[in-house]
Amino acid sequence: MDLISGRGLSTAGGINREQIKQLLTSSGELQQELFLQAREARGRHFGDEVKLRGVIEISNFCQKGCDYCAMRRKNSALSRFRLDAKTIIAVAKSIARAGISTIFLQSGQDPRCDQLLDEVIPAISDLGVEVLLNVGEKSLETYERFARLGARSFILKFETSDEAEYERIAHGPLQERLQCMRWIRAAGMKIGTGNIIGLPNQSIDSLVSDICLSLDFRPDFVSSAPFIPNQGTPLQDLPCGDLMLTLNTMAILRLGLPQALIPAVSALEYIHATGQLMGLMAGANVMTINFTPKYYRKHYNIYANDRFIVTFNHAMSTVRSAGLRINPKVMEKMSQAKEQAERELAEKDPAGSGAGS
Repeated sequence: MDLISGRGLSTAGGINREQIKQLLTSSGELQQELFLQAREARGRHFGDEVKLRGVIEISNFCQKGCDYCAMRRKNSALSRFRLDAKTIIAVAKSIARAGISTIFLQSGQDPRCDQLLDEVIPAISDLGVEVLLNVGEKSLETYERFARLGARSFILKFETSDEAEYERIAHGPLQERLQCMRWIRAAGMKIGTGNIIGLPNQSIDSLVSDICLSLDFRPDFVSSAPFIPNQGTPLQDLPCGDLMLTLNTMAILRLGLPQALIPAVSALEYIHATGQLMGLMAGANVMTINFTPKYYRKHYNIYANDRFIVTFNHAMSTVRSAGLRINPKVMEKMSQAKEQAERELAEKDPAGSGAGS
């Protein structure tokens, strides 16, 4: 049974919404067939390798006021930080030494980061890695400058395709967001986008529209994340987004965009003990390891103040449990980096005389 053939997601009149709706709400045998075909589509285009990214969260200042995010500008209770260029470049070098080929710089929408990025993008690009940004809405000229400096890709999620709902929760027009997505592509960068599942007033038809928007835009990366109620926000008392709807969305996106990179986001693990494994089993092929200095991680409350932090060991275990693999070069370099760290620690305390002596 071919749920969605290479052409079956579209009809002569456009995208087949009824078929998407049926798959989005599927359970039991139909859902398992959906996941199986998503994994087969991933295998045809990517084999069994899961791509790793290394993220550095460089600032939690944000000029936006999104109701779902604790980094919103009105949250005076949040301790704010902005890393300096020296720290960012040092962490980037440690990611590159670990063999991870994509360094992901993420922040709130912080205009003061633009000058910082002008400095660090070329330095990180010179390490021979891909520079991926997620730093919000900018002008076309700024996107073009980032691209000239060496940024190769950019993530800007549309969050919801419902214009009225977007206006209510993000306090700005959706069309401006979509225009920025088009500018990113026009600037020559690869573009990633996606939605949140579980926002207030969200219907199944709205989620179908989210999927259709992604399929029509055809991004290079696409994601779907469950809503997490974040303390200190207007939406803090809402329930978490539905895990099965999120997984079904990911699988549909894999079938409709077989060559796109699709992450198993950390929010999946937050709402279920094996959430990221379930994401891989639904067709995802990316995991992001957090390299933000530990002191600052607790202040980057992108979806919860006790969010799940992905480590290399967790990623490796999850990938293996899914019957997939991480690039052997990454495994080798990660092992070498660990051995070097252990040697340096031994040199600092050769007799083990630190604790308990």
